[in-house]
Amino acid sequence: MRKVLTAILILLSMTLCACSSIVPSEYTVITEHREAGAVQPQKDALRAQSYAELKRAIRSLVQNRQTEGTIHVSGYTDGELENGLAKAAYEVAREDPLGAYSVDYMTHDCVQIVSYYEVHLSITYRDAAVTDSEIGYANTLMDVQQLIYNAMDDYQQRVTWFAIGGASYDYDAMIDAYYSENQNRLMARPDVRATLYPESGALQIVELTLTYPASGQQLKEMEQAVTDSLRAASVYVRYRALEREKAELLYTYLSERFSYREDKTRTPIYSALCEGVATSESMAAAWQMLCGEVGLDCRTVTGIHRGESYKWNILCLDGAYYHVDVLRNLLNQEPLQFYYDTDLTDYYWELDDYPSCRMPEEIAEPANSAEEQPETSPETSPETSPETSPDQQPDTEGPSINPEKNQTDT
Repeated sequence: MRKVLTAILILLSMTLCACSSIVPSEYTVITEHREAGAVQPQKDALRAQSYAELKRAIRSLVQNRQTEGTIHVSGYTDGELENGLAKAAYEVAREDPLGAYSVDYMTHDCVQIVSYYEVHLSITYRDAAVTDSEIGYANTLMDVQQLIYNAMDDYQQRVTWFAIGGASYDYDAMIDAYYSENQNRLMARPDVRATLYPESGALQIVELTLTYPASGQQLKEMEQAVTDSLRAASVYVRYRALEREKAELLYTYLSERFSYREDKTRTPIYSALCEGVATSESMAAAWQMLCGEVGLDCRTVTGIHRGESYKWNILCLDGAYYHVDVLRNLLNQEPLQFYYDTDLTDYYWELDDYPSCRMPEEIAEPANSAEEQPETSPETSPETSPETSPDQQPDTEGPSINPEKNQTDT
């Protein structure tokens, strides 16, 4: 039995030695050879086979506001591609409305890859430019007005839109009109500058830059302060029944808040109601707002005072009209004065444009005509009046006021 086991062990040992000689200690892996520097095509690269397609591909990069882009171009020779690429980049960046508006500058280079060229573009955009989706469209005057009004309501610093080339509008006049109609809630009138991209062409982008004296947040806070002031004034006079009493108490509300001074500001209504700084125009507007808050009929008069443009108000109080110059009364630190037309000797205005402010006796007395004069009886004529003595008779030897008596006898 031992001899059998020994024989088996010897046989196994010989087998293992044979396997060791069959399996090598080293091996080699063979792979497909690739040239160093070979470029794999980019899956997201744009493709162009003509000048029109090349230009369209560049514009798509601008439209999507991409700062880097790759275009695979075929069908060009070296010289043709370089010229075509430079021309297409210039037209997109300077003559296309979107490119002229949004692109600051653009660079490009190209590399030949066997059967096509790989074009790389790097695009830098203007900081102020917005994306294509944020640009509005305006085909009519009403469209333009609505875009501007929306921007003013939110104190936006810029408003842009696509427009048919050649259409021009008076943007200053639009802004003036809208601001004047909404001074109770718009705290400042913006300065405006219009820029066209490109300067000429069938289609352009118009960019209006609106410059305010404060940030949008600060102006909205001023709005709230003005609203609070108007509400406080309405509470101040809530227990007065007569309209004249309301007007006098409104004036007291103003005079007790500040020591007023006359000066111009970029935020006129806020300055008049919340800072004590006003002009005749801003105070007249602020006074009309205060009166409207408490239900008084008030309107602003545009005229001339001492040779300069000036504004004041006309109030209807308990059925009678009066002029009031609130700014003058505040500056003089005097009570509110109510004036009739005849009192304003150094004011000038279009009488037909505003209600007459006449004294009660002028309204009550009818105009007397010559036919309404009482007839003079002989008994009461100057010549026969018993109360007139001969010594008091008028001198008849002087010149007569009768034209027939003044004719020279011939």
